[in-house]
Amino acid sequence: MLMNALIVGFVVAFAKFIDWWGSTQLSRPIFIVAVLGILLGHPTEGIILGAQLELIFLGNISMGGVMPSDITLGSIFGAAFAMILGSNLESAIALAVPISMLGTLLYSLMKMVITSLVPRFEKHIRDRNYKSFNRLWHLQFWGFELTYFLLGFLVIIAGTDAVNALIQAIPDWVQKSMTVASTILPAIGLALLLKMLWQKSLAPYYFLGFGLGAFFFYQKATTVTKGVVTAQPTNILSLVQIAFIGFIIAALVVMAELKNSKKKNEHIPTNSTSMDDESEDFFND
Repeated sequence: MLMNALIVGFVVAFAKFIDWWGSTQLSRPIFIVAVLGILLGHPTEGIILGAQLELIFLGNISMGGVMPSDITLGSIFGAAFAMILGSNLESAIALAVPISMLGTLLYSLMKMVITSLVPRFEKHIRDRNYKSFNRLWHLQFWGFELTYFLLGFLVIIAGTDAVNALIQAIPDWVQKSMTVASTILPAIGLALLLKMLWQKSLAPYYFLGFGLGAFFFYQKATTVTKGVVTAQPTNILSLVQIAFIGFIIAALVVMAELKNSKKKNEHIPTNSTSMDDESEDFFND
């Protein structure tokens, strides 16, 4: 358990380290949970949980300084408890969503502490005390990282037994409700993303993707065994194949738009000559 706690603490600190240096999207569940699964010795479960949690939080993005929920923290803890305790996706979701909201409070608290240091940074710059400036910068950076490392470490050390007891105490009807929610939440995440990106010009492509998934993903293949006819679903197009088709269509659209833009630029008359002539006439007059 100690090793698991150290791994989770390291992954939490690593994810926040990535966020510190820029919006690389490497702290998204699809990547960071997969890394966590590899380090915990559950690579397959990590990849699956990462992809499923990414669908849930797909429409959850930070706009400016507003962060609706800490999806990184929620996904790491939810997936970590699920893999350590041998639970399923429903348990991961039940923990990831509330923890992501609590993580926002911790993030806001950390931002308040770091922002309060700005006057001190400004004073060091005015005094040209660059050594103190660098010392304070490293202090607040490593303090930020250490806080999240200790959070990940202590939560796993102190919370595994409590979380296991909580999961075992959940009634069957609640677990079934979470199963239903786990199938609905990815659709909500996609809907939130689609709401931000939706344009009338994108409607044909949306329904094209829906048609490929709905009409070409499964086909009923009938087999006869001892006089009994059974229908077995067989794949025609997998999601990877549909994504490849979408990539080709997107590439064609982008190349066509670039070509049209280039043609428009070629037909725009340049007024540089006339402007030069007018300026010469002005100064000559």
